[in-house]
Amino acid sequence: MLKIWFFWTPHLAKQILKDLFENEKFQIKFVVTWPDKPIWRWLEMKSSAVKEFASKNWIKIFQPEKIRKNVEFLETIKNIECDYYIAVAYGKILPEELLSFPKKMPINVHFSILPKYRGSSPIQSCLINWDPETWVTIMKMSAWMDEWDIIDILKIKTDKFETSDSLFDKFANISWKFMIETIEKYENGLLKLIPQDNEKATYCQKIEKENWLANFNQSAEILFNLWKWLTSWPWIYSFFNSKKIIFEECDFSLENANWKIWEVIKIWEKIWIKCEKWVLILKKVKIEWKKWQEIKNFINWYRDIIGYKFN
Repeated sequence: MLKIWFFWTPHLAKQILKDLFENEKFQIKFVVTWPDKPIWRWLEMKSSAVKEFASKNWIKIFQPEKIRKNVEFLETIKNIECDYYIAVAYGKILPEELLSFPKKMPINVHFSILPKYRGSSPIQSCLINWDPETWVTIMKMSAWMDEWDIIDILKIKTDKFETSDSLFDKFANISWKFMIETIEKYENGLLKLIPQDNEKATYCQKIEKENWLANFNQSAEILFNLWKWLTSWPWIYSFFNSKKIIFEECDFSLENANWKIWEVIKIWEKIWIKCEKWVLILKKVKIEWKKWQEIKNFINWYRDIIGYKFN
């Protein structure tokens, strides 16, 4: 039985952890996840999905504020037997000392085909660049960001309306099986480590706050890709009558309309907004703090949206 440590936090990791926990070939020695955080507005402390699963299944949990130079934490875990430790989207660079603890290898699950999209937001970077496919990379970890040898890769197709949410779900449903298969193949000598070509490396785009506000002086295609990138947090939005209007569902058309940029037109029960190039089509929106509405219902409540000019 292979002994595993886990350094995971996001919701998608819960599914991977669950399936590994239920696989008789693996023994989960402990999980490391971020400290509990207060939920915005209510300030109620919230545990990660990984911690909740581990607690219900009597798996030991560590939640250090930091790992680098955390002597007490490092001294504690280095005495716990480990063949592999696995990290996915933990969000922090782990110290080199920690990488030496496993008997066999520290493993990272990365959601791109390395060396493309090194960094913390490969899923979002894939979407904003409208890549027709993306990949899961299982790699050996190093003290540097996503730079060490590749163990195996798996292709995943994306579609036009893929969002960060839907692509995260795809990864959650696929990654656990692929990771188990990869470890088993490596254990049986069927896989060899492949060095990355550093000259081909690209890095993830950082999500800046100014990206959240829709700028209709861009092409509708760019805004559509931003919507995919920012859904379901922090969303792309604009302002309507001094209130934030958030776009939940949208599309774009290659129609080169002759009305003014930023102007709203109603066509086929949809809101069309003229952009610098082509038009953005809103299908589902909401005013901040209110419920989502299909655009047909939204128009019935806010008739002055027709002819409105976003700015």
